[in-house]
Amino acid sequence: MGDQWAPNEEGLRQLVAILQKTNSGNQEDQNKVRNDLNGFHRIPDYNNYLTFIFAKLPQLEDYVRNCAGLLLKQNIKSYFPAMPRAVQDYIKREVLPVLADPKQNVRHTVANIVTNLIGKSSFAEWQNLLPDLIGGLDSQDPHVVEGALYTLSLLCEDFTDQLDSSEIGRPLNQLIPKLLGFFTSPNPMFRRKAISSLYFFIPRMPGALLINMDKYLQGIFSLTSDESPDVRVKVCRSLVSLVEIRMDFLMPHIHDIIKFMLHATRDQDDEVALEACEFWTSIAQTQNCRPLLREYLPTLVPLLLNCMVYSPEEYEMLDHGEDASVPDRPQDIKPFFANSNVHGGTAGGSGGGDSGGENPEEDYDDDDDDWGEEESWSIRKSSAYALDTLSFIFDNDEFLKVALPTIEQKMSASNEWIVRESSILALGAIAEGCLKGLAPHLHNVVPYLINTLNDEKPLVRSITCWAISRYSSWIVNEGGPQLLQPLIINLLHRILDNNKRVQEAACSAFATIEEDADQSLAPFLPNILTTFVQAFKKYQAKNLLILYDAISTLAKVVGRDLNRPEYVQILIPPLLERFNLLEDNNKALLPLLQCLNPICAAIGMGLKDLLLIFYNRAINIIKKTITDQMLYDQSPETIDAPDREFLVTSLDLISGLAGGIGTSIESLVEPSKLPEILLECMKSREPDVRQSSFALLGDLSRICIVHFQNKITEYIPILMNNLFPDCIPVCNNACWAIGEIAIRLPLIVKPYVPNILQALIPIMKNTKNNKNILENTAITIGRLGLVDAEKCADRIDEYIQCWCMAMRSKMDDSEKDSAFRGMWMIILANPNGALKSLVYICDAIASWGERIEPDLNDAFQKILHIFKENIGPHWPQFYSQFPDQLRVILNQRYHLEDKKN
Repeated sequence: MGDQWAPNEEGLRQLVAILQKTNSGNQEDQNKVRNDLNGFHRIPDYNNYLTFIFAKLPQLEDYVRNCAGLLLKQNIKSYFPAMPRAVQDYIKREVLPVLADPKQNVRHTVANIVTNLIGKSSFAEWQNLLPDLIGGLDSQDPHVVEGALYTLSLLCEDFTDQLDSSEIGRPLNQLIPKLLGFFTSPNPMFRRKAISSLYFFIPRMPGALLINMDKYLQGIFSLTSDESPDVRVKVCRSLVSLVEIRMDFLMPHIHDIIKFMLHATRDQDDEVALEACEFWTSIAQTQNCRPLLREYLPTLVPLLLNCMVYSPEEYEMLDHGEDASVPDRPQDIKPFFANSNVHGGTAGGSGGGDSGGENPEEDYDDDDDDWGEEESWSIRKSSAYALDTLSFIFDNDEFLKVALPTIEQKMSASNEWIVRESSILALGAIAEGCLKGLAPHLHNVVPYLINTLNDEKPLVRSITCWAISRYSSWIVNEGGPQLLQPLIINLLHRILDNNKRVQEAACSAFATIEEDADQSLAPFLPNILTTFVQAFKKYQAKNLLILYDAISTLAKVVGRDLNRPEYVQILIPPLLERFNLLEDNNKALLPLLQCLNPICAAIGMGLKDLLLIFYNRAINIIKKTITDQMLYDQSPETIDAPDREFLVTSLDLISGLAGGIGTSIESLVEPSKLPEILLECMKSREPDVRQSSFALLGDLSRICIVHFQNKITEYIPILMNNLFPDCIPVCNNACWAIGEIAIRLPLIVKPYVPNILQALIPIMKNTKNNKNILENTAITIGRLGLVDAEKCADRIDEYIQCWCMAMRSKMDDSEKDSAFRGMWMIILANPNGALKSLVYICDAIASWGERIEPDLNDAFQKILHIFKENIGPHWPQFYSQFPDQLRVILNQRYHLEDKKN
């Protein structure tokens, strides 16, 4: 091989013949091609042949050459480091000249080969690549220029850091000025590629771009009125990125940019208008944006409202009329992912916490969960999100003075339905940001929305469901029964709508109202349950998932109110029918199992004989999945991996049963060998399986730990190995389970205390961790104090401040009680170690309300007076530095201020 490599003619002929059959529609031919090509992998210079066919045989059909090129690209991606060096060098040498090929698809295949090759090696190993590509930009051959530009754009996108490396001579110092020169090219494709390439460097802002920033901005501004829509799209995208990354560069020109974006948002090209519309959200999220945008509000707000009207094309695509009986297409049904239990996400139990924060953009981007509209991000959604963002930026009165007149005008019954629909979208968009300013109007607005739930147009009904959900909290807390009752009645009608999009929106909205209304829903339970059962019979597969969620949420919020025979008789039969119909390996069973979890927790013993049926089914599914996983581990080539979601949903169902029937679950645990089964689940490689396993262990530790006692020494090391916040929900549940075990089996846990504490202290000190994990870590540390206060006291100075900060916001309950009792013992064991954090300790103690147990309150008084006595004559000066409000509370409860003061 090497420089003198040449193909064997017979071998070349055979490979070309195989590639020529790749466009055959015959399945047997395709299978033979696949097998024949697999055989070529045994030939050391197979990739040389592919390179030769792609680069040296332009007379072949395009599809044959491209097939060779794509196979080469895939082989590079999969095997490049293992290829002989001579083969690597041959590929590099021969593919680059193909950038001069007259066919664009061939040139672009070269670019992809080059990009994959650099991904598997480095620029340093292909030293002539960048000089050749940059040199190609000066070629008189437009094919070479286009090929070089396209290749460089891919490299700029994937290797921004490497291109600014001093190890390869900082090629950006040459490349960026070259790219800027293409801003004035007469070829719009060249202008577009140059802008795209530079766009990738904006987040990193390398020195070569900073030095040329004035030229860059001048070039961008000169292209704002470019005749090519594709170029204008890139201009808008670049300006949006600069707003987000380096707003300071744009400030001298900001008013001209705003005026351009106002114009571009009206662009006849949809993609240009969408990119321009993104600007308004980006600038609204920058500091001090209010004075910049204030004078433009009277123009901007009506513009955004106009952009929220459906286009004729959107309407045609979305308006499906009465389609409730039309089966869903498989591609319309999202894959199911179980919501593994997270302790601390809800009050009590381990159920259903949300470990993440809210992201407003998800309301607009998740069409299935919140909007039920376009299948992708659109100017309509972008405008609504921008309006939402702006509503938080400006004072309510100032913003509504501009927005409300336009919204009200669009709400008029004389307008076309698509205009009225956009006004309802706008009302939903500004609901959170302008709630205070809108409050005086809502006694009129909400009845209007309730009436509009019955509009003749499905898209109006669906958006009204969403808009009402945005006002759910106000309706429940301020609107009173006169609004809540008609809302529930009308929304239940929409749940049974004959349009699937409306069903979806209504179910999602009702789930939101359930969370806000809580126990206020109890009087409506007969109507709600009857409606849900009717919907169960009516819904297709996609909306059935959303209905399950609404049923689950209802069970969580009304709790034991659901445990009435007449309610059980309404709700359970259709669920049980489906439960019995579905096989253990049917994925349609997964959302049903998840739905049954909170139902079992709510109804409990009211389920009677069904408790054993549900429990045994969950156990059998877990055992079968564990067995299938073992078989897969032994023969992964011949056996499919089992779906871990079956483990998660079954474990969570048992948690729900435990929460519902309490200690009555003891009779089920031992015969089913649950302790041994749970141990296997805790060893799983899958984080969500471990998460649910630890949650179940914690739940069962509360009510029947005696049945798990013999396995605790096997459980604890596994739990300790998961005390790392790289997967927060898993870590959270492991931490909580340790605490539950510790207060019930202290002698077994005691030897592990130093190592557990070693893992928990870094978590406790990282204040960036979310509230749940900080709270559970603090509780467990406190409970470890009940197990071995001396060991915990040795390191009290490392964690006491963070512990107090986490516990001060914890609700007063049994968990907080046990944690403070343990911390009291830790402090008594090492008061000097806690002294410098006394103000934090006092603040945490003062966080208790009237629910504090008398003996714990007495313990606090005792320890605080110990500190006071130890500080002695310096106490008045020391105590005077405490915040005034804190001293008021401490004096009232514990009389810490000297009488003479």
